[in-house]
Amino acid sequence: MNDPAAARAALTAFLRGVERRGVVFAHWQGGDPVAGDAALAATLRDFARTAPGAPFAEWPRRFWAMLLAAPQLRGSARQATDLPAAIASLASGPRAALLLRVVAGLAESEAAAVLGIARPTYRLALQRALPRRDDGGADPDAWRELSQAAQLAVRAVPAERLETIAMLRDGLRPRAVRPVPATAGRQRARWLWPATLAVLALTAAALAATWWEPWSSDEPDGEGARIRVEELPPSTPAARFEATDPLSGHRDLDLLVAQATGEFPDDADPAFDAWLVQALAQDAPLPDPPATSPVDGDAASREQVDAP
Repeated sequence: MNDPAAARAALTAFLRGVERRGVVFAHWQGGDPVAGDAALAATLRDFARTAPGAPFAEWPRRFWAMLLAAPQLRGSARQATDLPAAIASLASGPRAALLLRVVAGLAESEAAAVLGIARPTYRLALQRALPRRDDGGADPDAWRELSQAAQLAVRAVPAERLETIAMLRDGLRPRAVRPVPATAGRQRARWLWPATLAVLALTAAALAATWWEPWSSDEPDGEGARIRVEELPPSTPAARFEATDPLSGHRDLDLLVAQATGEFPDDADPAFDAWLVQALAQDAPLPDPPATSPVDGDAASREQVDAP
């Protein structure tokens, strides 16, 4: 095909058409489903890489020949217990000849080309693989049952198995399926319903509490009030003092009077003296400072000299 898009679409359609048949063929030919899935995944990957260079008419022969040549399918299927008895009892060659017909659905010429033998030789191998009666003759009823069993097996391939094969084909690690214990559902059911009922009961109680009478704050005035308010009697503190005498209410009035009369102690606080000078300067001139003695003057002079 010259169109790459059309070639990819044709390859996808072909692989999708043979993957279910390939699952059953690999399983029944090798006798191991896990090994068969691995062989099919490898065949799908290799065929998708080499098919675009081959004519479309040769795709069926190439695909089934590559799958039949997978090393995972060379084992014996006689020990397998999940295969039809008519398949498990055959040798590898006759079993392949039979599966190419009933599972792969190939014509005699195509099946012979897959096995690399002539058409009469394939017909002889197929006759030897057919179910037979006790007298050695062919059993048509057993043949029809075997064909129906193959068709049912192809249709019954689960999608999860195909997904695993696709992941193997793409080189991905399939997700491990962990079996769920049978007791897990029962244990969850034991606590789920009680917990649900408890939540519903708590929700109903909380909703009913919003209309409950004791929680209401609407109470009659004067009865049952938690906070009582009383008005204080009127008072006019400013009326106790005369506005023309601002110093009459001063807490240091006695000290002010002692300073004015000359009875203030000599060891008074200098900071208080400074404040007192400023306070008295607002109403009356300050009295003359007391005269200092010569000793005091000399001491003051020495302090001024010693001061930096």
